Amino acid sequence: MEGEWRECRNQQCSFTYTPVNNDQVKVILTSSAACSTGNPATSNIITMTVNPNLPVSVSVVASANPVCASTPVTFTATPTNGGLTPSYQWKVNGVNAGTNSASFTYTPVNNDQVKVILTSSAACSTGNPATSNIITMTVNASLPVSVSILASANPVCASTPVTFTATLSMVGWHHLINGR
Repeated sequence: MEGEWRECRNQQCSFTYTPVNNDQVKVILTSSAACSTGNPATSNIITMTVNPNLPVSVSVVASANPVCASTPVTFTATPTNGGLTPSYQWKVNGVNAGTNSASFTYTPVNNDQVKVILTSSAACSTGNPATSNIITMTVNASLPVSVSILASANPVCASTPVTFTATLSMVGWHHLINGR
């Protein structure tokens, strides 16, 4: 790499440029002083290691959506370029929740919005911290189901038809005779 050194003060000079991987940088000093020895002088060589930029992102999935009321849901974050020790900040409706973990379990209510913010530990990360997609939870009210049955007569004589009347708390039922 050739270039012009600037800012020489107190026998130190600086040179700024943007290296690419494996660039080798050295200085060759040619003195204009009379009677100089070891002229020109060559410095040590520095071989540059340039790591690529790593775009950081994170996505979230829910174990279930929609769910019934009072059902715990596990949210799982999948990081891209999170590094060896990424950190996670879960948010429910914009408020910090959960712990520093790639998964988060809680019991949502209808229209809760869940997301995670990932902070990567990777060197050369870009877009750090990254915010995930938002999952809006659909939570359906619990609908208790009950049924009771009455017989028109009991006991009865053999070959006597019996009418059974079921009282239901929900529609969408079927009947069983002897468990079948």
